Amino acid sequence: MKKTLAMMSVLLVAGTLLSGCGKKAVEETAAVPDNTQGTTQAENVTAAADNGGEKVKIEFWYAWGDKIGETNEELARRFNESQDKIEVVASYQGSYDDVQSKTQAAFAAGEAPAITMNETASVGTFARSGISRDLTDLVARDGYDLNNFNTGLMTNSYVDGKLYALPYMRSTPLMFVNTDMLEAAGLDPKGPENWDELTHYAEVMAEQGKDALCFPIVNEWYFEAFLGQAGGTIFNKEENGFDFNNEAGESVLNYWRDLQKTGGVNILFGSDSSNMSKAEFASQNCAMLFASVADINYFLDVAKDNGFNCATAFLPGNKTFAIPTGGANLIITSNKSEEETNAAWEFMKWVLEDEQTIYASQNTGYVPVTNSAVESDAMKAFYAEKPQFKVAVDQLQYILARPISKQGPEVHKAIKDMVTEFLMDENVSAKEVLDKTEKQCMEILNE
Repeated sequence: MKKTLAMMSVLLVAGTLLSGCGKKAVEETAAVPDNTQGTTQAENVTAAADNGGEKVKIEFWYAWGDKIGETNEELARRFNESQDKIEVVASYQGSYDDVQSKTQAAFAAGEAPAITMNETASVGTFARSGISRDLTDLVARDGYDLNNFNTGLMTNSYVDGKLYALPYMRSTPLMFVNTDMLEAAGLDPKGPENWDELTHYAEVMAEQGKDALCFPIVNEWYFEAFLGQAGGTIFNKEENGFDFNNEAGESVLNYWRDLQKTGGVNILFGSDSSNMSKAEFASQNCAMLFASVADINYFLDVAKDNGFNCATAFLPGNKTFAIPTGGANLIITSNKSEEETNAAWEFMKWVLEDEQTIYASQNTGYVPVTNSAVESDAMKAFYAEKPQFKVAVDQLQYILARPISKQGPEVHKAIKDMVTEFLMDENVSAKEVLDKTEKQCMEILNE
């Protein structure tokens, strides 16, 4: 098939947003004693509202509209109706970058929200700059069980050994699959499980005038996933250097170029490439698509409206499966009164209880962040009805921890630009762009 490669101008985007394979890529997190004795929730709500009989009013800032925005507004409404001591005012602030910049500015002016969504890669920046509050004492005071959270999702909650955030609306990339197109092409509708199989799918679909796969390069997410599958990482473990300028990095870039050459994989570039790739999938011009689990309700609706069956699958593995995460954690800002801090903590705990976690996951597509929610009868019944949602949960055992370096956004943009340059210029080698980008990233790290 003649490959449709969208040659759009690339905007400077701070990229933070995402068989039989090997070892789980999960880091262990610090444990908090389970048997710590503390006050009850009712006592804490009363303490939070020890404000002359008046309600403690706090702001909760969140990112994104549509289903995500509706869910955050509804959760705040339900919390306010559940008790009469605290009032949470939910406020939409835009994208993750918007929430971050607005919170930083508001904190400097002494007007930050008491609680806010914090994109996972920004947790370190907010903690080290003093914006977010260490939650360790609150956890110990209430005997709050951190072991109920998915272990992999907790890797972006700790900074320098202290707890600054808790997982909230968290995502992973998925492979969305038009099973009808694959079956019509004589391919296994489950989709490819590894790189070699993906190449085969691309070659077969190309012969039939269709794309097997399309995906956008709007950030570093998919490169990070494939790099992890090849045994590399963007940052090294200490986050004082990098681990992508090596055989793993070269193998990913060269593999993607080879996929392009099959004529059956459409890699899209530019600020609107995410929407373009979704349109390609909806129009059944490609059989598979990499996208966030947060898009799952959208794609199920698209499939229904366009008369095809949509499944989900792991991203194809290589030496191992490996999956980056995205989405946001919750943080409490550090310059609030004791009453406001306690109120924010009560809301944080409440919104992460099973009932609210289940509601948020089913309504948005984000993964349930607690083990008890995943194992609940409600989620088991939901997964039986809509198995597409379960795949993201199954992938969590292969999580790659997100870097928490404050230079992360600039580094991720450099990675995205590197991938774009390499795939749009056949005359440049993988080694050349890797050398150049590592040098650029070291300069960023040393600023």
